[in-house]
Amino acid sequence: MPFEASADKVEEAHHFLLLMRVAELPPEESDIPERLQGEPAFRFSFSAFLSATRTILYLLQEEGNNQAGFTRWYVTARERWLKTELAQFFGDRRQFRLVFPTGVGDVMLPPNTASRTRVEPVGPTTVPIIDAGRPYGQVRFWERPGEAVTDLCAQYLQELATVVEHARQLAS
Repeated sequence: MPFEASADKVEEAHHFLLLMRVAELPPEESDIPERLQGEPAFRFSFSAFLSATRTILYLLQEEGNNQAGFTRWYVTARERWLKTELAQFFGDRRQFRLVFPTGVGDVMLPPNTASRTRVEPVGPTTVPIIDAGRPYGQVRFWERPGEAVTDLCAQYLQELATVVEHARQLAS
C-alpha cells in the first residue's frame, strides 16, 4: 500500500503517546515497571512523540513525489493543516514547559536542521485509531493548564493520521 513509511511513523508516534499515558498511571494501581512511570518517563516519551510526529509530513512528501496529482493535493492539504490550532501550537516549537502534579519540567528539541532518521516498515502498515475522545492525564502544558498533554497530543496525532489516510486514498 502507498505511504507505508508515513503510516508507520504515525504508528510510532501512537506508541509513544501510549507510553506517555502509561507514565501517568498511579504506581500503586499497576504492575508496570517503575522505569516506565513518572516524570522522566513522561518527558522521554513526549520528546520521542514530537520527533515522530515532526517526521510524518516529511515522509509523506517524500513518498508522494512519484504519485500523480500528489503535489497539488499535498500543498493544499498541508496549508490547511498548518492553519489548525494544534499544528500552530506544536509547530516548530523547540521548548515545551510541562506542569506535573509535583512540579514543572522542560522538554527541549533540536532545530529542524537535524537529520531525520528513517526506518522502513517491516510489512504492511495501517494507520492506528487514535483514542482522542477521553481525558486521560494529569500533566499539562504551562500555556494550556486546562487541557491534558496526552489529550492534545492525541488530537494532534489524529489530525496527522487523517492527512496520511487522505494521501493513501488519493493514491489508491
